[in-house]
Amino acid sequence: MKKLMASLLVASMALVGCGGSGSKSKPEIALITDSGGINDKSFNQSAWEAVKEYGEKNGKGYKYYKPANFDTAGYKAQIKNAKDNGAKVIVLPGYKFAAAMGELQNDEKYKDIHFVLIDFQPQDAKGNNVEPKSNVYAATFKEFQPGYLAGYAAVKDGYTKLGFMGGIALPAVINYGYGYLQGANDAAKAMNKTVDVKYYYTGSFNESPEIKTKATGWYNGGTEVIFSCGGQICNSIFAAAKETNKKVIGVDSDQKSQSETVITSAMKNVKKVVKDEIKASYDGKFEGGVHLLEAKDGDVGLSPDFSRFKNFKKADYDEVFKKVSDGSIKIVSYADVDANAKGDPNTANLKSVLTNVTVDYQK
Repeated sequence: MKKLMASLLVASMALVGCGGSGSKSKPEIALITDSGGINDKSFNQSAWEAVKEYGEKNGKGYKYYKPANFDTAGYKAQIKNAKDNGAKVIVLPGYKFAAAMGELQNDEKYKDIHFVLIDFQPQDAKGNNVEPKSNVYAATFKEFQPGYLAGYAAVKDGYTKLGFMGGIALPAVINYGYGYLQGANDAAKAMNKTVDVKYYYTGSFNESPEIKTKATGWYNGGTEVIFSCGGQICNSIFAAAKETNKKVIGVDSDQKSQSETVITSAMKNVKKVVKDEIKASYDGKFEGGVHLLEAKDGDVGLSPDFSRFKNFKKADYDEVFKKVSDGSIKIVSYADVDANAKGDPNTANLKSVLTNVTVDYQK
């Protein structure tokens, strides 16, 4: 009996971390999820949709793997699992894979696999970014561009009491926030208005009662719309907006289907990027390195549905999008300020351009 129980335990442990597949062929294309899962309405889901669509259209096997533990060891274990199952392309969505990729890209056993990294580049043991190897494509984005567009659209639509709630003050989140402030400012300036913005980093990408309470307080205090910029914190902000009959701007993917309170989303076109790089791998055109993706190539922007705006129309969007895309509008980003600011919007060279926006930065 003890031997039987031991065998069952081993078998059950082998199943932990397994994913799913819609194909019976050898899974050449693999996605490793983080804690969000393939239905997270964000990076995991967008990346999985790309993997699935490419696999089905081109007769390639595909599979996703969900780690048993969401840490470097757990991520490495599932990357190894994917390799052992025959993966030729492995997609890793989100910054939590940075340490694992920093180690594995130096391992000869992985040199023939093409890795597609979404929103991060490999890091060393000290957390410093390192150059990707030639088989590693690291997609990073100009988040300040869709952030700018979101702020601009909100003010043009008539909102003058705005909020920004970011998760952890990482460069990507900071860029969204800095762009948001500048877009709001430029719209306010064009309309001869002033705008007030409450600004806060929650310190987490997870939903919580505390975040909902803070968002509710902002809404009850007059804030009309909050840009939710931090993974699952959106669930807390959606709930607060629904209770107070206020609005939200989503992030990374189109979040309108998640809540009727979402008027638009500042998006990264993760699905397009993943499909493009899987195709490049099979076409022999894969290029490793860090790739900074932007509006001019259709890789960032607002969601294409403008039906929840009152006044802001697609023609208005097209006009400002063109200026952002061609560089006519200069946007201060994380890279332009002192890193010691750690996301503070009152840093000198950002504050100097906010002529029509007053920021209440809450630590």
